[in-house]
Order: sequence, then structure tokens, then C-alpha cells
Amino acid sequence: MFRGLYTAYTGMRSQQEKMDTISNNLANVDTAGYKKDQVVSASFKEMLTLKINDPEVPYSTSIGKMSLGISSQEIHTDHLQGSMKQTDESLNIALQGQGMIKVGRMNEDGTMTERYTRDGSFMLDQEGRLVTSEGLFVLGEENTVLTLDQYDVRINKDGSIYSNEVRLGQIQIVGIEDTKTLRKEGGSLYVGTEETVEIPFVGTAEQGFLESSNANSIEEMINMINVMRTYESNQKIIQTYDATMEKVVNNVGSIR
Repeated sequence: MFRGLYTAYTGMRSQQEKMDTISNNLANVDTAGYKKDQVVSASFKEMLTLKINDPEVPYSTSIGKMSLGISSQEIHTDHLQGSMKQTDESLNIALQGQGMIKVGRMNEDGTMTERYTRDGSFMLDQEGRLVTSEGLFVLGEENTVLTLDQYDVRINKDGSIYSNEVRLGQIQIVGIEDTKTLRKEGGSLYVGTEETVEIPFVGTAEQGFLESSNANSIEEMINMINVMRTYESNQKIIQTYDATMEKVVNNVGSIR
């Protein structure tokens, strides 16, 4: 069987994964604090160089097998700072600097499942608890749920909340030693893994602002066009191989 047929197939599969990622980026262009994703692909040459430079990298196939083409190695999240959008809402904050706001979801047994976000569009629920737009609790010191009695509050640059000069609590903002250890859970929400290490936050919280998504709609549309063109090229290669094999079956060796 023609190996080129499978090489074109892996190319189409890789482009499909890129298309899915681009579509998700476009869907979250207006999501506060969203960080765009990028599919990182690796060819045989790149994987060979990686193996030579780092012997600890395991082989993905048995000895004697040949790579069929390109493969998607990982989905990389770009944590580049997004632009600041002024809202003048007292319960909106935007982080300047690499950090995460700790939020949590209450379980049925009363325990709290912790998550991280950079979406600072907060509000109060019916019981006066500070929650995210997705309904998760904004956590304060020692992972307590922050409760406010009004919207008219002042949030300092360290996340501390005041009302009439009375301190009501502090939004828990942490730094992450290596953001690659975080796993996306949809939108601007992240879950920590065993490798995630929290460090002190070096930056500021800006009240009355939201951090815009760092995904650019025009850039993503251009990426989508490029992906579609590459996908179509691989598709034409498969059609060419199909036509060639049809001729081989019908014409080669036929008795005239």
C-alpha cells in the first residue's frame, strides 16, 4: 500500500485538530481572561532531534517501524497578558502580571473543589457570596468563601476588599511556578495537577477592569484559512492516490 496515502491522512488529521483549536479560540474571543490554544506539531526530523538531545524521551513506536508523517504533539496554551478593558464595575478586576484567582465549587459533602481563573467578572449571589460568571465561589484567605453585603466596595491592588474603610476580606490571588502544569477545563477555568506549585503573586489587581482574551479574531481567521488550504491539499493527494490505484487495478496487467 502507498505510504503517501497515510502520510496525507496524518496531515489531514493534524489540520483537523488545529481547526478545532482555532474554532474554540474564536468562540472565546470575548471571554474575559481567556488564553488562546495552539496545536504543536512535530515531524519525524524534529522528533529525532529531540530524541538525540534528550535520551530520556521514550520511543513511541517499536524498532523497525517508520513514521507515517506529522503528529500533534500537544496543545500549548499561550499565557500572554491580554489587554485591559475598562468596565467601571466595582466587582470587576483584571490581573496585571502572571497570576491566577482561586475559585471553588462546593461539593455535596461540603468540601471545596479548587480551580483557577483570570476571569475577574464577579457578582453576588442571593446570599451575598462573591461568585464568578460561571457560579463558582471566589475564595479568600484560607480558602474561605467571600461574603459581601453590598456592591459598593473598594478592591485594592493586592485583592483586599474594603467597604467604608472596613476590611471585608481578600481575594486569593496566587502565582503559578509553571503554567504548563495547569489543565484547561473550559473557557478561562483551569485545574491544578500534582505538579502545580503555587508561589506568591507578583502583580496587581485592577478594580473596574477586565482582562480581554488574548485571542485575536482576525489572526484566528487567517490561521483558519491556512489550515483549510493545507487540509484541502492533503485531500487532493489522497484523491490522486485513489485515482492512481484505480488505474492500477483496472488497467495494469489487463489482457488486450
